[in-house]
Amino acid sequence: MAACTQCDGLMESLSFEKPREYLELARRLLGLVNDGVFILTDSTCPLDDLFKPDWPANTAEHNFECNACGRKFQLFADTYLGHAGWGLTGPPRPEPAPEPPTTKIEIAFWETNPSPAK
Repeated sequence: MAACTQCDGLMESLSFEKPREYLELARRLLGLVNDGVFILTDSTCPLDDLFKPDWPANTAEHNFECNACGRKFQLFADTYLGHAGWGLTGPPRPEPAPEPPTTKIEIAFWETNPSPAK
C-alpha cells in the first residue's frame, strides 16, 4: 500500500480491553474529523455521544475515510458482549491514470526550386 502521511499511524488493527483505551482513540478521531483529516462517513450515533454519561446504545459503529488517500477505517464497540476494536476496512483510492504524453507536431514548408538570388 502506498504511504499516506495522514493515516499511516492508524493502520494497525486494535482490540480494546478497557473502555478508556477506546475513548482515547475516539477522542483522537474526533480531533482528526474536526481538523478535516478524516471524514466520518457513517455512524450509528454522533461521535460526541460516546463521551456522554449514558452510552448511546448496545453497539456503536463509526466509519471513517482518510481525506488524503481514501482509506476506510472502522471504530466499533459492543457493550453487551464487551468487545471493541479499530481497523482498516478499505483500500486507498486508486491513483489516477497518468495522462498520455502529448505529441507535438510541427509542420514546416520549404521550397524545392528556390528562385535565383538577384
